[in-house]
Amino acid sequence: MSAIGSGARVQPARPGDPSRIGPYRIVGRLGAGGMGTVHAGVTSDGTRVAVKVIHPEQAQEPEFRARFAREVTLSSRVTGPYLIPLLAADTDAATPWLATAYVPGPTLDQHVRERGPLAEGSSHAFAAATAQALAAIHAAGVVHRDVKPQNVILTPAGPAFWTSGSRTPSTAPASPAPVS
Repeated sequence: MSAIGSGARVQPARPGDPSRIGPYRIVGRLGAGGMGTVHAGVTSDGTRVAVKVIHPEQAQEPEFRARFAREVTLSSRVTGPYLIPLLAADTDAATPWLATAYVPGPTLDQHVRERGPLAEGSSHAFAAATAQALAAIHAAGVVHRDVKPQNVILTPAGPAFWTSGSRTPSTAPASPAPVS
């Protein structure tokens, strides 16, 4: 699952899924992918959240844990319009996790597959909102390495982006030299 907080329908929890992660009560699943499983959760006051739990095998790898901790630190620095906020994380847990606001709505990828491209007026608004989100990420000194249709959630207020896969420019690989 790429987009945390995705508008995917909440699926029932599976046998072996946790009933709680950190302070959140788990009420189902939103998806799973190469990095981990995204659970639907609720706070003590009933606010919906998305909780990503890292695969246990990856949690055993010191390099992976360090990279995950860096990404959480970077994500906590980034705020702005059209960005899904990081609410909490425990990078030192036996199985690291992070929680974000739950954002209902289809991903851009789902929308295009099911309904076709955005209408012209919507695509202009989408482009402007995307530019604002990326500007906020870059203003925090962060590079977003994973902008793709699967990581953009469409909402009535505009697109919502999660900052996963982020790096500071000093940790990003160098760009290849231009070819003459």
